[in-house]
Amino acid sequence: MRKIIVSAIIVLLALAGCSAEKYGLDISKNAPVVKVKDVYLDMRLLGRDVTLEGKISSQCGSNGCWFVLQDDTGQIFINLAPSNLTLPPRLGKQSTVTGQVQVVQNELQIFAKGIEVR
Repeated sequence: MRKIIVSAIIVLLALAGCSAEKYGLDISKNAPVVKVKDVYLDMRLLGRDVTLEGKISSQCGSNGCWFVLQDDTGQIFINLAPSNLTLPPRLGKQSTVTGQVQVVQNELQIFAKGIEVR
């Protein structure tokens, strides 16, 4: 009996570790999955929703109102404020973001609509 309980606990912990934390809307299945460099190089993406994957390399310290997402091609500012999203400290975590490509003060950034953190 004890082996069954221990096995069940191990399985539950493994499954819990696989689930993603979700903030805002679901990750869009319709938005193209792009790399950070694509956002900077393809101006046709401006104003469109995209999905990016990478690591949270820096983050707003006060209330999680923004973070910087970094992939193997570069990094981009993810703005959470337009959607009234906040993100608890998740520095160094892998993340998937769906949001709209926008220009703010001559800088490209993503206005996040949905975030998953693993």
